[in-house]
Amino acid sequence: MKPDDKLTSKHAKWILATFLAWTFDLYDLFSILLVTPYIAELFFPSKVVFLAIAATYATFLTSFLMRPVGALYFGNSISDKLGRKRAILYGIIGLVITASLQGALPTYAVVGIFAPILIILVRLAEGFFVGGVTAGSHTIGPESVPERHRGWVGGIGFSAAGAAYLIASAWFYMTALLFPGSSYLVWGWRVMFFGGLLPLAVLGFVSYLVPESDAWQKAKDRGKTIKSPVRELFSKFRRTFGIALVLTVGWALMYYLTQGLFPTFLSEINGLTKAEIGITMIIASIGMIIGPTLGGEISQHIGRKLMSIIGAVIIIAISPLYLYLGSLTTSSLNNVILVTFLISLLSDFGGGMLMTYLNEAYPTSIRGTGVAFTWNTGFAIGGASPTIISLVLASIGASKFPSVMFYALVIVGVILLISSIITNDTKGNILKEIESVEKGAI
Repeated sequence: MKPDDKLTSKHAKWILATFLAWTFDLYDLFSILLVTPYIAELFFPSKVVFLAIAATYATFLTSFLMRPVGALYFGNSISDKLGRKRAILYGIIGLVITASLQGALPTYAVVGIFAPILIILVRLAEGFFVGGVTAGSHTIGPESVPERHRGWVGGIGFSAAGAAYLIASAWFYMTALLFPGSSYLVWGWRVMFFGGLLPLAVLGFVSYLVPESDAWQKAKDRGKTIKSPVRELFSKFRRTFGIALVLTVGWALMYYLTQGLFPTFLSEINGLTKAEIGITMIIASIGMIIGPTLGGEISQHIGRKLMSIIGAVIIIAISPLYLYLGSLTTSSLNNVILVTFLISLLSDFGGGMLMTYLNEAYPTSIRGTGVAFTWNTGFAIGGASPTIISLVLASIGASKFPSVMFYALVIVGVILLISSIITNDTKGNILKEIESVEKGAI
């Protein structure tokens, strides 16, 4: 390892900031996925179960629609002008507030139609702040570490989704034990959402221990920040944005067609109890952590483009696993856990390159805006997939769930394969920019 490749305590803090901020950022998003059947019953009561579930997923989608708005505001006004650290701090403050409100909402039985309206409003606010956090969390680690470590750092950033799911699943398991049966409909889901107060720990960590990004600070000191990162993104870098967005949409679709729908699939098709779903998702979350981290590291050796191509091929190859999973019942719990783990591990493998790829696609002056807006717009589009799948199942019947998932994975795999082939490899772009700045070329 070259001397310049050595990680210092400062690098470790940046890496932890990326990992922890995004982990707890996503906790609240995943909480609603784990308690979807209960939110559906309490806020969107319907005689057709999958219509209620579709409405709940649509509520989940509303937060995604606000994420690009938050990304643009925080990226343009805070991250690229005032620093990555402030974007993380301000975003997490907003998330703590919305998490508290969500756990205190009245249900349909109490306030009628105002219940779904209130939860939608809270989710909109939550989405705004989630988008804001990414303007800092998704850049401060990948742009700040030595080139040798950029791949796995981006991978571990993506794997924060697995860590968030692990924490949310463990908390879901605990709440299922503490509030069995009908008591979960009274208090269990509320306690689940109050777990969103965990970001307070990250807030303290970021406030007192993490320094500002060196890459951003050097750009600021050299007068390389610009007045309107948004205008630059949509003019000079619009082609870069377009290609990056297609790739991000593909990996977002992949993510929500697997991890996003697992809790509902395990409940409706496999017949698992709340506790069994919690255990299954805890183990699956480990796969979500290992896969992207490993994929990110491999991308440092073979390039981001080839890693994404390999990941797309793997997705197509594992699609039949959903058909097998659909044939299992709670009596085959060990097999259910194993298959869910394998799908989680392999489906996220290729996506480990995405966060690093986006950081390398944009220069420091617009990186906060570019990365956050591309990421959140892509995941807003991908986040619609659970709602669409639920509406399809409400029309053709829940028994078709495994087949629908099989075909969906094949289609997304093909989309990812094509978009990966047409994109450019970005590996080394940040290093080239740093070297150019040091030589006074820009």
